[in-house]
Amino acid sequence: MKQNSVLAKLKNGETTIGISLGLGSVVTAEIFANAGFDWIWIDAQHGEFDDAALLGALQVIFPTPSVPIVRPGSNEFFRIGRALDHGAEGLVVPMVNSAEQAAAAVHAAKYPPQGGRSSGGPRLGLFGEDYFDRANEEVLVAVQIETAEALAAADDIAAVAGVDCLFVGPSDLRTSMQVERWGEEHEAAIAEVLEAARNAGIGSGIACGNPEDALKRADEGFQLVTCGSDSSLLRVGLDATKAALRR
Repeated sequence: MKQNSVLAKLKNGETTIGISLGLGSVVTAEIFANAGFDWIWIDAQHGEFDDAALLGALQVIFPTPSVPIVRPGSNEFFRIGRALDHGAEGLVVPMVNSAEQAAAAVHAAKYPPQGGRSSGGPRLGLFGEDYFDRANEEVLVAVQIETAEALAAADDIAAVAGVDCLFVGPSDLRTSMQVERWGEEHEAAIAEVLEAARNAGIGSGIACGNPEDALKRADEGFQLVTCGSDSSLLRVGLDATKAALRR
């Protein structure tokens, strides 16, 4: 099994930049995977990825240096195991609000004795004869802190064995807290998650919508950072094209 370069950098205190896929297009996944980003975030929660599209995306990302990280639709044993059996090298598990829920995500992602993941999947043989021996140490497990409840439990969540990263979902966190977007309280909450991860000696991540925000969060210390998505880049490109035509 190849080394998970993103997880290795995370453990070494380095920042990695990813880009998010939500449109459900395997061709877009192939183009993005060959663009040189550290990792590709396949969003099966809010994105348009059904099971077949998820498999297709993972197949085209596999031959490239980019690490495929999947956000499953929910923190469920089957969904997590399915994503990993398809070939995901990491997870961003949504809506983790307690240490118990974080432990459930780890349990689904790790083979015994660290967890309860089932040993199966016809694709796993492609990843090396040692996959079952090394998967527990190479699969990245990030859990999303995106509610007021999760924020209050951030220290406990960060302390769960097998959690590699606290990943902020800024939009849902703001909505849950009912505060001004990017206002003082919102930013303080984001900083609190970063501090909880630091205190626990694990990684931190955050979803950003553009390169400027990604660089800002990286400078703050976040290590697993997105810089946009397929849909946002499409909109930016369309706006730029329309503006050029008007000139």
